[in-house]
Amino acid sequence: MRHTYKAQAGLGLVSAIFVIVVLAMLVVGMSSIMTASQTYRSQEVLAVRALSAAQTGSERHLSKLLHPENAPLACTTDATPVVLTTPGLLDCSYQASCASVTITDTYVTIESVGRCGSGVDSATRIVKVRVAL
Repeated sequence: MRHTYKAQAGLGLVSAIFVIVVLAMLVVGMSSIMTASQTYRSQEVLAVRALSAAQTGSERHLSKLLHPENAPLACTTDATPVVLTTPGLLDCSYQASCASVTITDTYVTIESVGRCGSGVDSATRIVKVRVAL
């Protein structure tokens, strides 16, 4: 049997096109995975920053409440959100509220809502702290 180049014409071209299409699909898939991963990571960082802002609010209120120089005890609530200017918490704020209940002892509950970012790229976390006085 005699093999000629004319009988094999076109097989290489079809194989090359197939490989190019498969590689292009792989590149598109990897790009999509990387974009989703970056979006997830940025939202996770925003959530951690919002949690830090909420913890900052609750700790500031606890410090004011429990400091010996602030007697008598004053349970205060923020009227407006407090904007944080700390380098790691820029574009973040918290708003804390305080409520007290006396059963046999007096219990104070501080609820602090931390927010970071704006619009779709934002995160909100709530921290509640209860102390017995």
